[in-house]
Amino acid sequence: MPKEFDNAILQISDKIKRTLQFIPDDIKHDCEEIRLRIKKPVCLTIGGNVMFVCKNSAVSTVLPPDPLIATEEIINESLALLCNNSVYLHENEIKQGFVSLTDGNRAGVCGVFNAEGMLVSVSSINIRIARQIFDCAKNILPYATDGLLVAGPPGSGKTTILRDLIRLLSNGEGGRYYRVAVIDSRREISGGGKLDTGVNTDIFYTTDKSIGAQMAIRTMFPNFIAFDEIGTTAELDSIKVCFNAGVGIITTTHCKCKEDLFRRQIPRDIIKCGAIKYVALLGENTHKKIQILTSQEIEKYVFS
Repeated sequence: MPKEFDNAILQISDKIKRTLQFIPDDIKHDCEEIRLRIKKPVCLTIGGNVMFVCKNSAVSTVLPPDPLIATEEIINESLALLCNNSVYLHENEIKQGFVSLTDGNRAGVCGVFNAEGMLVSVSSINIRIARQIFDCAKNILPYATDGLLVAGPPGSGKTTILRDLIRLLSNGEGGRYYRVAVIDSRREISGGGKLDTGVNTDIFYTTDKSIGAQMAIRTMFPNFIAFDEIGTTAELDSIKVCFNAGVGIITTTHCKCKEDLFRRQIPRDIIKCGAIKYVALLGENTHKKIQILTSQEIEKYVFS
């Protein structure tokens, strides 16, 4: 997995990259995020925990006396490089707080935004490292054909699971070859086409999931539509349209636990409309501990 880490640091300031490229391979292998904050230590996220990078490329679980510091110059230079020296072309993404990178990686951007949502100054960058783990969703594949919601906390692997489900369905691992339309609003699921999403998958790159779903139904006649994180009522309405058109739904949502999931209105509404029959509940920072909630369990929470 060091390759994924090394790809993720290609577009950041050399002043940081020179140190990061020499950290131990086992750290690179497990790294989930690289965080840069102005005048603060450079941090990595591993297993949900913070690790600090030292100037000599060592890493520490406690704040070391010689941490690698991200200066304002480094942050600004890194943002420019992440945007291929054209921040203007990434304006719409930055308004939503991120920049799409190659291979499915994504950089979250934090700073001062004006009333129009334009970034005035950047103070933090968080690079999320995408991983393709083949067959990590094989055990839950049988549940996907009836409508599946993949739920879990940040960093639990929802997108990784979703990506593999798409690939498995598309490649015929579910007993037949399914046509899958992916609404990839942040180019994170497909890695801009560089990650394997299967032989029968059509990808729509649009930030508006509801429009993308309608386009998919009209033009590609999918068996399934897949997308990350339903967050608006318009996107919820598009799910209802898909379901009523006989298209299966596979999507994700954030939640801390089962109780938290069913307190949220949009997941409840998705389930109530009938589009979702099963929930795959992920534990924090793992692809192994997956709890399947059946329709009977779901109904107990949603309709009680």
